[in-house]
Amino acid sequence: MNKKIAVLLAVPATLAMSAGAAFAASAGYFDAALHAVPHDHVADGGSDVTGRATLHLTGRTLDINLSASGLTPNEPHAMHIHGDVQAANECPGIEADTNTGDSIDPGSFVAGTPDGLISLGEGLPDYGPIDVSLTTTGDTSAASGLSLERFLVADATGRIAYHRSVVVPKDIAKNLGNLHIVIHGADLPGDADASSLSSLFEATLPVACGEIDNAGR
Repeated sequence: MNKKIAVLLAVPATLAMSAGAAFAASAGYFDAALHAVPHDHVADGGSDVTGRATLHLTGRTLDINLSASGLTPNEPHAMHIHGDVQAANECPGIEADTNTGDSIDPGSFVAGTPDGLISLGEGLPDYGPIDVSLTTTGDTSAASGLSLERFLVADATGRIAYHRSVVVPKDIAKNLGNLHIVIHGADLPGDADASSLSSLFEATLPVACGEIDNAGR
């Protein structure tokens, strides 16, 4: 695995707190409208992933319902809550495509020349590191960020429907309304084997992003 990508996946967002600081978690209902990450459609083959997530937080227990469509069919898609609780976060725009070194075709990489795709590394400054991995079973920490065998597989029409209740870290519960949900993984037209699992670049490519908002209920 590319060392740079491994570090990005492994390090969760943290928040320095004084020893005597009291924890006051967010509570209530949250939602996120998931929109396609704005890749160039020639480069991404016309990817148009959309979806919605509703979240109910009780203390540190987060109940998540998420549905999405437009995904690469019959393949697993990593999904995470992303964000740096110490900084502003947003979903990336096309200006994030600065070609920083990640590429579907490393042999044709030209530093600083956009390739039409917003890679994991290019999107990271906007939406931040992994806080929670939306796996179907087992660990949900950032350490499971690429455990594809434990993420949902899209059906034959490219749809997923996810539900799970997980316990999240205190800092994430407290700052949930400042974070994001990101879905990854796409089979790109430049890949001859018709699978998003053939390269780390494709498996981690962000395809949908949505800001988590307090639903006010």
